[in-house]
Amino acid sequence: FNSQLDPFAAQKLKGLESAYKSIEGLAPKVLGAVSDPPSLETGLRLFTLVSLWGNRMDLSLWPAGSEGNVVDAFAEVLENGGKNLLADDFAELLACAEDAKAAGGRRVDIIVDNAGFELVTDLCLADYLVSSGVASEVVFQLKAHPTFVSDAMERDLQLHVKYMADLDPGAFPGCAALGQRWQGLVDSGAWKMHEDFFWVQPSAFWEMPPHLVDGLTGAALAFTKGDANYRRLLGDRPWALDCPFQEVVSYFPTTICALRTLKAELGCGMSKDMTQRAASEDDQWMVNGKYGVIQVTPAVSPP
Repeated sequence: FNSQLDPFAAQKLKGLESAYKSIEGLAPKVLGAVSDPPSLETGLRLFTLVSLWGNRMDLSLWPAGSEGNVVDAFAEVLENGGKNLLADDFAELLACAEDAKAAGGRRVDIIVDNAGFELVTDLCLADYLVSSGVASEVVFQLKAHPTFVSDAMERDLQLHVKYMADLDPGAFPGCAALGQRWQGLVDSGAWKMHEDFFWVQPSAFWEMPPHLVDGLTGAALAFTKGDANYRRLLGDRPWALDCPFQEVVSYFPTTICALRTLKAELGCGMSKDMTQRAASEDDQWMVNGKYGVIQVTPAVSPP
């Protein structure tokens, strides 16, 4: 760890480079939300789905020859993304966002999972949270070293933003515009980055060290991204699939919104009707990333 060497750095950069078509397709949505703001409900729904289904919108991951039209690819994911949600607590997320905006903007944390296009979609969500007035600052909780090839660290976020900002705006107008805008958010302090070794440990999230608990307690909301972080929220335990999410995650120090596509055979907070429907549609429904959840629970006030 003392070498500060990331053996996966080159692969992460190649992943970002290969996603330029996807980023160009996404850029007008982000920039349009700044120039012509939608309602909070519409904008937050859009960028929550973008962050949730990020990998499904990454055209570089599609089989060769199947990319088709970029606009159609985004429309398909965003229009049909809600149909494959096995739990959807967006109403609770919106209520929390409205409260934060009414307070003049609050701190919002994003517990990040992967670099590459998925990180770009997280940055799109963070941009919207700031531009809409929900967040006075967004704190990215990042990994202090890479355990897996795509693990996102502070240097990855910095390099993603710089790489995009330095692109030729004539050849890559959307990427360059986003990169320059995001560099401004970093420079102004609206975006902050915090690395910690805890985010790459096997410990359950209820074993979070006090310094992280203290920081998250000051946030209005925290998003957790990805299947690995979700499993740690649940302590990697086989809860009943219909056990309420609020009961399992009541220990978390602030309101939490878990964005997860299912890639492991565990979960909670999904009704029997929804899981039975998914099982009837696809026998690999728990592991293939086709289905997802947006699950929210407020922080429990101490007695």
